[in-house]
Amino acid sequence: MNQLLTLLRTGQRPERWTPQFELRMLWGLFIGAHIAFGALSALHNHMPYADVTVVYRGWLDDALAGNAPGITQPFVYPVAALLPMWVAHLLGGSEFFVIGWMVEVFALNALALWWLITRRGRFTELYRRAAWWWTVFLWLLGPIALGRIDAITVPIAMVALLRLRRSVATSSFWLTIGAWMKVWPAALVAAVFTTTKARLRVIAGGIVACLLVLLPVAAVAGVPGVQNALSFVTGQNERGLQLESVASSVFLLGHSLGIGGYEVRYSTEILTQEILGPGVDAVGALLTPMMFVLLIGLILVTAIRIHRGATMARMLPALSLSIVLSFIIANKVGSPQFIAWLAAIIVLGLVWNGREFARIARLGLIVAGLTQWIYPWAYGWVVHAELFGAVLLFARNALLVWMLVLSVRMLLTSRTHTASSTLASKQEA
Repeated sequence: MNQLLTLLRTGQRPERWTPQFELRMLWGLFIGAHIAFGALSALHNHMPYADVTVVYRGWLDDALAGNAPGITQPFVYPVAALLPMWVAHLLGGSEFFVIGWMVEVFALNALALWWLITRRGRFTELYRRAAWWWTVFLWLLGPIALGRIDAITVPIAMVALLRLRRSVATSSFWLTIGAWMKVWPAALVAAVFTTTKARLRVIAGGIVACLLVLLPVAAVAGVPGVQNALSFVTGQNERGLQLESVASSVFLLGHSLGIGGYEVRYSTEILTQEILGPGVDAVGALLTPMMFVLLIGLILVTAIRIHRGATMARMLPALSLSIVLSFIIANKVGSPQFIAWLAAIIVLGLVWNGREFARIARLGLIVAGLTQWIYPWAYGWVVHAELFGAVLLFARNALLVWMLVLSVRMLLTSRTHTASSTLASKQEA
């Protein structure tokens, strides 16, 4: 364990480890995480995989019966989210749907790890360190890293970012496909568009991906189908403040300390826990405008820095992280699977700009560990507003805010055309 901690901290391989031994150990622990957390699906019918075993399977059953969410009816997710659900059904059927899901997630994650360290023999220090970080991150984040639609989009986004210097258009295409499954990769498209000079290629890749998704929907269901495919944009405007969101953690902490007027209630409409009480609605109403203000501000700051000579290698990871953290923090929703989004960006940061991203990477591991503790293991304490659960949630969310502060600082203090940026660019190229 001490040797592994040293490797994560310094990137240096322990003296007794050969490259072959390290590679076997890395793959063993990586596969072990999927086996260990996948096995939990056989131990409980719902937690921590209720979304897969109940919600996703239910949506797919509706789709197979001719009433497809996002095509013939509104859908809370972008319409392409049905595709990985259908693949899971092909692999496991209705009875073993969750097993099919786990196989699918493992296959995508294994492809991303292969791309990171094995393809073309790239087992160099920066790539090795990033691969180890991701493996430890999966163990710390726990079953939620595998049991949501986000688990499909993370490896897609990771590979798309890692191959960005080879083909901007292809990377934009895959990031946009990911956004048609879960919206968050759209933040990465915005970051790439802001930091690259090949903006027309970003647009072209995104347009092709949108056409690939929407044309079949239009062919099947016409204009109403396209409207249903876009229903996710406004589908959650009326929802309340989810219990695990950053903003609600302040109210939950006050509730746990005895401040009256607050309650936790399960919403049967959107299938999640929400907090109600004085000031909750007002704060919730401010969050979406706040998200857009943060997004515009971050893009403007980065555009100015790029104009003054800052390189893509330094700015893209910091901007991507800043936007995604803004999406998490200024959000009515605070689902634990959102933390999985950080993996693709931090891996990119460690590969392109390892020294500056080391602190962010360490904080990411702490956040992942706290998140697994919150869900599923301590979730009962959180829902019942026990002080331990409330403090745990507040601490995790405070670290997310601190990570945003650090990522914004990286944007503001990034030097122009440094040697480390040049080195990162050459290594990725």
